[in-house]
Amino acid sequence: QIMKSDFIEAVNGVTGSAAELMAQFTQPQVAVKILRATELQVLVENNDKKVKHGLTFPKQMKNDVLVVMDIDNDGYVKKYNDSCTQASQRIRQYDRIVSVKGQVGKAARLKSLLESTTGKFQLGIQRPCPKQLREDAGTGAPGGMFRFW
Repeated sequence: QIMKSDFIEAVNGVTGSAAELMAQFTQPQVAVKILRATELQVLVENNDKKVKHGLTFPKQMKNDVLVVMDIDNDGYVKKYNDSCTQASQRIRQYDRIVSVKGQVGKAARLKSLLESTTGKFQLGIQRPCPKQLREDAGTGAPGGMFRFW
């Protein structure tokens, strides 16, 4: 089943912008490649109310997430990214911010929380499941990494 948090990677083998993918839906039959989201929590810090987060979001925000369109060179998110020892923990372009300080809500509320929060706080991030995890999921014991004991 398709879930709200899923990512559309390709439609009829076409990848690219949302407009290119949506154009494929005019065909009488479509093949859609869906990726599950993986979630991670990151701990960022902003001790100066004057310092902004440095993230750019779409002009028209939809749903219950903030999509990171760009990361500026000044801002506490860039500072956080520079301090990360693991690349997988960095906030990336096109990540979805789904919670701020453990609070969820509409995109406008998340943006407001992100702009007003100081100190150390947690961001909930969604991104497509990494290719290596997808490949590893089908290997090993029956059920791959998605088995139960």
